[in-house]
Amino acid sequence: MTSIHYFTRRGWLALFLLLPFLAAAADQAKLPYEMIYQIQEKAASLAQTYTNLHIFLRVRSTLPDVKNSDLHLYIDAKTGPILVTLDSDGRFILPMLPRLLEEKPPIVVNQPKGTMEFGWFVGLLLDHVPTNGIRYNDALQPLKDVEVIRGQMLPGSSTFSIRGLKFIYPADSPAAAVTIRAKSGDRVFKTDATHTLVIPWEPALQQENPILAIPVPPEKIDVANAPEK
Repeated sequence: MTSIHYFTRRGWLALFLLLPFLAAAADQAKLPYEMIYQIQEKAASLAQTYTNLHIFLRVRSTLPDVKNSDLHLYIDAKTGPILVTLDSDGRFILPMLPRLLEEKPPIVVNQPKGTMEFGWFVGLLLDHVPTNGIRYNDALQPLKDVEVIRGQMLPGSSTFSIRGLKFIYPADSPAAAVTIRAKSGDRVFKTDATHTLVIPWEPALQQENPILAIPVPPEKIDVANAPEK
């Protein structure tokens, strides 16, 4: 089953999708070449529309004593193993060869099955962190983009409800607030005990597109999911 987690840093809004390794009959962890090929193919297609899109694949061991430098990844092709280079963070790019797509070889890691984790990261590099005077739709546009990308990367997957855009401030910073200058009156959102505030994603505000007053830009931004019912 696919689990979805959001993580961000300043200027970066990303979606992390985690998939388990196949429960292969052999002792080593394996992944299907066809699946990784399709992910990279979709990433290349999406990059034509979203020029600020960054997608990368990563493997890591769930065992604390196993480092990324201990991992060796290869495509178990009929003509012989094809080594896949991993960087220090476990990221990799597979060679996209049609003959391998037809052959459907496994991707093997030199680690026991059940001890490896594979994930791909779908991220949007933001041109700017929302600042004072930005329009509502401009500030929340990344939420729409991420949702569209998620739907294309995981067609047919169940949807999840987005509550809004979360602003995260440093723990040692004073209380902050964001004001939506709506026609019906100012709506003020203040940081809570966790130094965060949420700008709601609402159809009425999207239609009105008011200005946001953000005296102090956040240190990080994140997606605020709606609570499960």
